[in-house]
Amino acid sequence: MAAEELGRVSVVSDLSKQALHEYEDLQRRSEAAAMQCQRLEEERDAAVKKLSEIQQVSQMVIQEVSVIQEDLEIERMCRESAEALASKLNRQNRSLKRKSMMLMSHLSPETITEISLVDDEEEGEDLDANSKHCHCQNNIAELQRKLELVLQEKDQATSELKSVRQHLRDVKDEVMREKHDNTMLIAEIMQQKKLLQKYNRVSQFAVEEYEALQETLDLEQNLRTEAENFARAMLVEQKKLKRQSQILMQNSATTQALQDALSQIASLTEELETERLEHQKQMKQMEEKLKGCEVQRELSALRLKLELLEEEKKEHNVRCSKAEQEVKDLRFTEVDIRQQAVDEMMQRIKKGVQLRPVRQSPCRARRQMEKLPSNSAIQELKGIMENFSRSPNIPGPKPVPSSSNDEEELYKILLRRRDAMES
Repeated sequence: MAAEELGRVSVVSDLSKQALHEYEDLQRRSEAAAMQCQRLEEERDAAVKKLSEIQQVSQMVIQEVSVIQEDLEIERMCRESAEALASKLNRQNRSLKRKSMMLMSHLSPETITEISLVDDEEEGEDLDANSKHCHCQNNIAELQRKLELVLQEKDQATSELKSVRQHLRDVKDEVMREKHDNTMLIAEIMQQKKLLQKYNRVSQFAVEEYEALQETLDLEQNLRTEAENFARAMLVEQKKLKRQSQILMQNSATTQALQDALSQIASLTEELETERLEHQKQMKQMEEKLKGCEVQRELSALRLKLELLEEEKKEHNVRCSKAEQEVKDLRFTEVDIRQQAVDEMMQRIKKGVQLRPVRQSPCRARRQMEKLPSNSAIQELKGIMENFSRSPNIPGPKPVPSSSNDEEELYKILLRRRDAMES
């Protein structure tokens, strides 16, 4: 028995070591997943920071483009106003030329030669307008080049923004996958912890049982050694007494010494008998203690089995409750269908609808026709209908009547009604 208990203890220790190795492996995997998750979070933060910087740069580019567009709009308006003014001046010049040509026909040649046709101020204004126009065109070309560069930078920034957003989505997906893996690992770790707790409980019970067995074994060995020593001493004493009795018998003298020896032998035999009885009593007590230890060991094993059976019982109770709920639903549907059929048939009987004839032997039909008169079926039907109408007022354990009695009663009523109609 001790070898079996040692084997059990070794098996439990091996299982506990295996569970500890699995737990350590899961813990290492969880730490690696946590480190990877932290690394991905750092990458995500860096990507978010870069995205914010790109957004700021793009916002600045958009503001600069809007300023350039405003400048271009102002220059376009100035150019349009200058062109309108130039066209107006051209029209005025042409009208003045026409008027001067008309007036020149009325003037003499001397006065015409004296008139100076060159206007210095107009020439200066024309030169200033031409220089301003060239300067505006140069500014417009430079602004267009700047606008093209800014648009290129904007396109590049938008493409970088798209790539960063895609990278951020990938990082988020990877983080979600890592979180899912972490939840799965946590669930597995919890399951392994529960299994390890079970192993610990089993190993604790096994260790307690082993300690109790070891104590009983030590006690039994001590008692055995004490009993052997006591038996050896008793044997030596008995041999001594035998030798003394033989010597006394050889002397065969009924002296006082012989009587004393005989009385001593009698007292020693009584003491030996009492010691033997006490030894037997002690052995019985030790056997009872050993049995009690075995009972305690069996009790601990049964407690462990009881805990495991209680867990299984909880699972079976949950399954049983689900099955009972399904059975109740099915039973209610069956009772509802049957009651609906009975109610429908009773409504047809009330309305006087002729039902389908029931197959039966002609001799039975004739016997029923002979037994019952024509009015008995109608009267009995009226009585049953009155009973049905009074039945809701009568208290009962169930509101719905039993299906078998209703079917038999309904079958009898239909037979009697059919016989009455045939007669």
